[in-house]
Amino acid sequence: MDKTEGGEIDHFPDPKKMVRKGAKMKRKIIEKKINSISEHYSRECQTAKTKEELKELIVELDAAIKINGQIVLPDNTWSEIADVIIMCSQLAMQHGKTDMVRHEIEYKVNRQIGRMRNEQ
Repeated sequence: MDKTEGGEIDHFPDPKKMVRKGAKMKRKIIEKKINSISEHYSRECQTAKTKEELKELIVELDAAIKINGQIVLPDNTWSEIADVIIMCSQLAMQHGKTDMVRHEIEYKVNRQIGRMRNEQ
């Protein structure tokens, strides 16, 4: 139960807040499961598997078609993206580099936003 501004207990918590908490918990559970997988397999095995998943994603991207001037990706592309994200997460975990990867993501996203601002 949540507390209101006055300190009393709110018996009807904000549904949006509940959904966010649920989503955050779900992400943590998935992250723990990915970590368990990364601990089960060797670095060599997971490096090879990552290469395999990257190749499969490239096949899907190469199969993209243009319809009315818009790129349309095959339905399986999204599954392959998930595989690549999972495998890359495992590699970062196995090498103790998850914080470095998060930092690099933040840096690169912010850098691109800066470039976009300069384009205007």
